[in-house]
This record gives sequence, C-alpha cells and structure tokens, in this order.
Amino acid sequence: MSEKGSVLIVDDNESLCKTLSFILTQNGYTTTVANNGTEAIRLVTETLFDMVLMDIRMPIMNGVEAYRRIKMIRPDAAVVMMTAFSVEELVQEVLEEGAFGIIYKPLDIEKVISLIEEAKRARKGASHPGDLR
Repeated sequence: MSEKGSVLIVDDNESLCKTLSFILTQNGYTTTVANNGTEAIRLVTETLFDMVLMDIRMPIMNGVEAYRRIKMIRPDAAVVMMTAFSVEELVQEVLEEGAFGIIYKPLDIEKVISLIEEAKRARKGASHPGDLR
C-alpha cells in the first residue's frame, strides 16, 4: 500500500482510467480501476480506499446508483463524482446525499490530488481508527 493513499478510479473510458491511474501513481498513490459501477461495488466490498473517483454517466449502472450502493457498504467512503456533461440534477442529488465533491472533465489533476488529500485529512479527523492509512 502506498504511503500517500489508495484511489479507486471508476469510469467506462479506459483511456481516461489509464491516464489518471498513471498520473496518480507517479504522484505516489496506489490506484485500482473499475470500468463500471458493478465492478466498483465489488472492489469497495473487498478493499478500503482513501478516495473513489467515479464517473456519473456509465453503462450498466450509472455513477449515482453505484455511489448509493457504495455508501450502504461503506458509509464513510469519500467519493468524488466526475462528469463531462451538464447533469446538474444528478450532481445535486449526490452532493445532497453526501458525495465528497464533484469535478468536471477535462480533469484538473492538481484539483484531483487536492481532493484526495482533503479526504484523507477528513478521515483522520473521524473516529474510525481502524480505517486510517
């Protein structure tokens, strides 16, 4: 496990997943990729991640539904939704339901890293000593 933390990247765009994974790995993070919401749910069941970066619009299961299921499994999960589309009603829904944030594509890598670090700080302040990295 990386000292900086672990990130689950969930997006049906394999090129974006590879690029984001490469950049985050170069910045010291451990990354895991899922190409749909169903796969993300399975991975979250098996592993505790410091951050989940999840696309809103995906086939099979959209990011909002996957987010809801992940929050049932891990209520304290830090999930940031990603979107290239103006889906304000979905964005508002997940923010009201406790998503850690929303970032718009094309991604600003510095903002992504800042959100990961912010999520780690927030978790360290929580009373979940067994969950800390």
